[in-house]
Amino acid sequence: MSWGTAIALLVVLGCVGLALRSMIKDKKAGKSWQCGADCSKCGGHCAHSK
Repeated sequence: MSWGTAIALLVVLGCVGLALRSMIKDKKAGKSWQCGADCSKCGGHCAHSK
């Protein structure tokens, strides 16, 4: 594996990790993209999946 490939892989993995962390944080805060980022509008569907 070349240095360029290794660096690109680390950058991609870092971005995926940050995205997952953001999604988990939003879910714990009661937000979800499935419900338009506001679980109060979906009738509690998002709250049950916590």
